[in-house]
This record gives sequence, C-alpha cells and structure tokens, in this order.
Amino acid sequence: MPQVQRWYAGFSYRGNPQDLINKISEQVQRHNLSKLVTLLRVEKGIKSRKPFYFFLAIESHQVGELPTELQASLLKLSFFQCPIKNSRGFSYEQIKSMVGVAHDVFDYTSPIPYEPRQNLSADNPFELTELQSVNHSDADWVKSSQNSDRFLYWLSTLGSGSWESFQKSCNALQLQEPKRILRRLRLLGHLESSPDGSKWSAAPSTIVKINSQSSEFILCGQRSISLLRQLEEYGIVASITHQPRGEAPPCIQLVVSNPDAIANNFPIINAGEASGRLAQILPDIATWQQSLRNMPGIVPSQWEWQHFDGEDFEICGIPHETGMYQMSDEKRNLCYTLFYNQNTNTWHQGDWYGLRFLALHHHAVSCQVHYNFATKCLAIPVKQRWPELYERSLVLASGQLPTYQGSWLLYQNVGGEVAYQLSQKLNVKYEEALICA
Repeated sequence: MPQVQRWYAGFSYRGNPQDLINKISEQVQRHNLSKLVTLLRVEKGIKSRKPFYFFLAIESHQVGELPTELQASLLKLSFFQCPIKNSRGFSYEQIKSMVGVAHDVFDYTSPIPYEPRQNLSADNPFELTELQSVNHSDADWVKSSQNSDRFLYWLSTLGSGSWESFQKSCNALQLQEPKRILRRLRLLGHLESSPDGSKWSAAPSTIVKINSQSSEFILCGQRSISLLRQLEEYGIVASITHQPRGEAPPCIQLVVSNPDAIANNFPIINAGEASGRLAQILPDIATWQQSLRNMPGIVPSQWEWQHFDGEDFEICGIPHETGMYQMSDEKRNLCYTLFYNQNTNTWHQGDWYGLRFLALHHHAVSCQVHYNFATKCLAIPVKQRWPELYERSLVLASGQLPTYQGSWLLYQNVGGEVAYQLSQKLNVKYEEALICA
C-alpha cells in the first residue's frame, strides 16, 4: 500500500491573510478534513493590497493529486481560484525560505481549552551547544582556575540564589559562559539546581571516596579558605590540582585513614564512594526519559522549529516525530531546545547533552565507549556525550572533568564495574581497549 506523504499545494491570493486563515480553518473543521489538510503556510512580508502566496500542507498517497474530498468542498472557496501554475506540488524545502510560521488549521477553530503562550525566557540555563576542544595557554589556565576557586568560595558564602544572581557573580569575576560553569559545578558535586534551572544551591561540604587502593578522597560541595587551612593543619590534604583547561575550581584530594573522625571533627559529610553508588541507582535510558521535566502549554504552530537529525539541526515544519528540536521565535531567536515524544504528544526539558544523547538513541545511532582496565580510563566520543547525571558518576570517580583527545572525551580513574554498568543502562556499545581512544 502506498505510503501517505506530506506535500504543499500552492496558491496566489489578494486580500486579508488573517481572513483567509480563519475561513480555511473553519471549512477544514466543518468538513472534517484535518487528516488531509494539516497546516497552512503564508508568504512572509505580505504588503497591503498586494497578491501573496499561501500553501496547504496535504497528506495523501500521491504527491500532486488533490484528494476528491478537498475538491468537493474546501477548494470551492474563492481563495483557491489561482493555483500556482505548472506545479505538481512543493516540498517544504522548496518553500521554506519564503513562508513564515505554520498555522495549525485545526487549532484555529476547535473548541479546545485555551492554552496561553508560555513566557519562556530567552536566556535559560539549559541552553547550550556542543563544546569542542579548547586550547588555552598555561597562564590562562591558572588565571581561570583561580577565578573559579574564588567563585566557589563566593557561592559557598551565599549558600543559594537565583539563576540571575549566578550570572551576575560570573560577570563580576569575568567568568565566561555561566551556563557551562553551572553544569561543571554540578558534575563536580559542588552545586545543585532546581528542575527548571531558575534556582541553585551549594551542596554541603563532603568528602567523596575515589576508586583506589588507599584511603583517597576528594572534597566536594561548599569550601572556604578557613576550612582548607584547618584540613591542611590536620595533615590530610594530599594535593590541589587544576581542572583541565582551568574551567572549574581545583580538585582538592585528601588522604583520610579515618573518614568518620573527619566528619566528627569538621562540618563535613562522609559520602563514601559516590561514583559507584550513583551508577547503581541510576535508571536505564528509557526510565530516565520518563523522568524529564514536562513542558505543557507549548503551541507548536506559534514557533519556528529545527530538528536534530543525528548530526545537525535542520529547519522543519511542525514536529511530528519523536526527537530533539530547537524552538525559535519568528525572528529566529533561539528560545529552547526540547525533546518531543510522539507517543504522548508531550514536550520535555533536560540538560542539552542529555537530550542529544536521547535523540541519538531514538535515531538508533550506535553509541560506543572504550575502557582500559589497566589505566581505568574511559573514552566517549565527543558527539555522544552522556546525560549529565551519568557523566557525574564518571567525574566523581576522580574529581576531575574530562580531558579532550581528538574526538574523544577521557575520564580518569573510572572503575570497571561503573563503566560497564552505565554502558548497559545507556544501551552503549562497550569495548575494552589497550589504550583509551
């Protein structure tokens, strides 16, 4: 049986475009044609009293042939007297440069509850793009690391605040890209944020056991100069190491023979081996998808859309298939990156890399990971970076952010069980290698 295809029938009209939209929508509903005519697109930049083009999105088995139901009812309206000549129909790619926002012909007249357009902030903490390898001089690293250290002291003093206060603090210390900084601090266990990213709070001071034969710990959460001095006087500070590229506060490594005594003598929590515990309790990819924050009230016809095809974002019509989408206003100002679930007709928000990974999963892309037992090094392709919670399990294994090596991200000191367990939960092809990447 031939597959139903979407194509566009084009017409020319002189008159009020809003009147055209309303009348066509009314007829589509009256004659129950919404399964055949799904969208209406009107030419951009219409001038008063000048003819303009408009296009109907048709769902049919044969491109260029108008269903008889349309010819017997809708196409009898005066709007359709001037079809574009010598055309057997258009694809969206052929008309996308000349048309504006899509109009959902069903929503215009259906007696459904009114859903107001959400006041979505153009500056939201989740909106990122892929970060490639960045090269800085050693001097830049040191300066950035020192500023990041001061920033964590300041956040520890404040305790909590809004996203706006976080941004202002970054600006005061000349720290660029606050959204990435927030993500890194969450990966390192220093901060937590609300589901919508509007609030942040500093995590309590915590010692976290890392995977080693000796009693090695890292310091996570709030920190102050006085606390570090006390720990140094206690003789347990083993090293203070800059993060890769200096893009986060240094990693403070401790040697603690009696962690319970430290927790009793200092305002510090003993969290044990957080990397392994987190890997155990994290769900599989399908269950994680169900936990994503729902974004109700989005009316797709009021926005411009781009679809992630597994490699890049491509301009598209109103989303119909499950995947990752960028939502923009009429001026192409990016507002949100969201994940659309076709089965439930719902929109979801999450960390940018997590949504991309989920999209790859739904595109059946073969994601992979390499692990070296000898060096405890885990390598993940840059373009397949894991969702934040799963990546946090890897980062907490060493207290270090990943380093870049070509097209790979390298995570150090990751336990073999953690590497394998997370790979299974994320449906990633797990390979053991003599070298990382």
